[in-house]
Amino acid sequence: MKAEKELKNFFYPLSVCILGASSKEKSVGYEILKSIKYYGYTGSVYPVNPNVDFILDYPCFKSIEDINYKIDLAVIIVPKAYIERSIELILNKGIKSIIIVTAGFKETGKEGEELENKILNKVKAAGARMIGPNCMGIINTLDTVRLNATFVAEKPETGRTAFFSQSGAIGAAVLNSLRETGIRFGHFISAGNKADLSENDIIDFWQSDNNIDIMTLYLESFADGEAFIKKLTKEKAHKPIIILKAGRSEEGIRAASSHTGALGSSDKVVNTVLDQFGIIRAENLNEMFNTSKGFESFAAPKGNRVAVVTNAGGPAILTVDAIVKNKLRLAKFSSNTMMDLRGIVRAEGSINNPVDLLPGGTVDQFKAVNEIVLADENVDAVISIFVEPVMVPAFEVVEKINSIINEKPVFQVVMPLPEFWERYRLNSKHKTPVFRNPEEPANVISNILFYEGKKQKGGFYQPKKSKLNFENESGLISIQSINKIAEYYNLPIVRTIIISTSQMKRFNCSIDYPSVLKGLSKAVTHKTELKAVKVDIKSEDELLFFAGQIKDNFEKYNIELEGYLIQPFIKPKHELIVGGFRDNSFGPMIMFGSGGKYVEYYEDTFLKSAYLCEKDLDEIIERTNIGRILKGVRGESPVDLQGIKRIIMSSASMMLDNPQITEFDFNPIIIDENNSLSIVDARIKCL
Repeated sequence: MKAEKELKNFFYPLSVCILGASSKEKSVGYEILKSIKYYGYTGSVYPVNPNVDFILDYPCFKSIEDINYKIDLAVIIVPKAYIERSIELILNKGIKSIIIVTAGFKETGKEGEELENKILNKVKAAGARMIGPNCMGIINTLDTVRLNATFVAEKPETGRTAFFSQSGAIGAAVLNSLRETGIRFGHFISAGNKADLSENDIIDFWQSDNNIDIMTLYLESFADGEAFIKKLTKEKAHKPIIILKAGRSEEGIRAASSHTGALGSSDKVVNTVLDQFGIIRAENLNEMFNTSKGFESFAAPKGNRVAVVTNAGGPAILTVDAIVKNKLRLAKFSSNTMMDLRGIVRAEGSINNPVDLLPGGTVDQFKAVNEIVLADENVDAVISIFVEPVMVPAFEVVEKINSIINEKPVFQVVMPLPEFWERYRLNSKHKTPVFRNPEEPANVISNILFYEGKKQKGGFYQPKKSKLNFENESGLISIQSINKIAEYYNLPIVRTIIISTSQMKRFNCSIDYPSVLKGLSKAVTHKTELKAVKVDIKSEDELLFFAGQIKDNFEKYNIELEGYLIQPFIKPKHELIVGGFRDNSFGPMIMFGSGGKYVEYYEDTFLKSAYLCEKDLDEIIERTNIGRILKGVRGESPVDLQGIKRIIMSSASMMLDNPQITEFDFNPIIIDENNSLSIVDARIKCL
């Protein structure tokens, strides 16, 4: 409760102190105070400036020590040289919520990082919380607060969407475009370097804030991806989260790292995690806020069948392309619907989907046609497109369709004369969002349906305390240790005999033939490249001959041969791979797909976070080509899918339960002619 109160004081403070308030117009210290005043903040404001008595009619204090009132939130805008002392004075006053707007810390290099860490240590020691440094501030648009503690002069309208921006410039660009885009916020926060408070803390807070329904985030890095995942697996997230993650390319990741001082995850990992846990990943700012408007202003469609109503062919074609691209379906109208449409649509128009009213379609015709297709049980949502001709005003058409009351959503695309937008913003009775481009609604519908489908997931595996001991293990662990792990997690490792090079010279083991012989060395990752794997050995003479070949190959490349591994030969019907690694942010990841020596060339694998549920096990198999084959094709019987799931789940549990394991590779896992599963090559690496 104490931590929640400290976070609440960022968004709902009863009093704000501005350290570094300035009387100089256009300075950050002046503009933030000006934004607070003219946005109509309902609380008390205490500017600190030792050189002036008043700024914008607020009495100024020479020092924070002179303020004898309770302060909920401190905003620091002083030069970097005075930051450390300012923090000490703030903490001495018992203030627990601090925003540092000042830049020049971790984002500038080692010296700045050291100062940032020194400040952070002081803040943590005092039990306080901090936003920034290098941030733009915070906004709460609710009438009971009306706080705009940023240096952006725009006045956001109140909505139920919250926006978290790691970039001050992106935040400012969004705020500066509000009158054009129609975006409405409940809360806005510019997080800067995320030295203390990060997206994880803010998402937690917004989940419990009844004034916020949708969360949007612009991120350049994840502060702690695994902590982010854990919150989602414990089903603490029950509101839509839409993330625009910058840094898709390797170059972009490096640019983000230099900008924020944080090491980024690969884009493949980010995509995987967001998809797995039902987080919508937007391609751009436009998609992110269009989607938030979709959640805030429209009912969720019950399915993916879409009707299109238009007065122009070109935009309708673009809409249909977007419907297909987003894996939606063009609804097939019933015969009754077609008859009703024929009574309204002119003979030259179309009563098929898309319904084309032609440029002469009137206000009343647009409303009637939308109502008819909404009544069709084969329709889940409608996209209504209006390109404004001279004879029919766009405003009246849009408002008429807005007045339709139906549990199914109508997403309107309007391509009007320029003056429409200002008129709609000021005079619309409904203020329902309308879209500017014909491709946008399909994207929004797809994102809403994605979220609705994923939010039903549950039953995620939670890590357990392992009884395995890795104290004496580092790097690639021994076959003996792998066998212990396999026994503990019930992994079907094939029976293995290990013999030394000296034992091979006087070979005297009883083994079954046919068999497989492998040369062992921790220095060798791909044994086949050294011709260190010999299969289908039918006799002892062949075994000794191939042992000599392997020894010669190792000597040729000056690699020490540590011994030999002998296994029964299993004729493969299919070869699979299950592998895993620890991402530097999101923690343990699991991979499944086509295995064998050509795994890199098949490129038929799928990745998931190791925090799996039953649906994830189905999906990780189904999203690969080999997975679809394993379910049975061309008259073949399906293989033991439950057995494959058990291997994937046991492997994920192994990673989650044992933080010392950094990566592993079970390749190949052979499915034989009897559909039995055997792990014939296993590598596990520890810290």
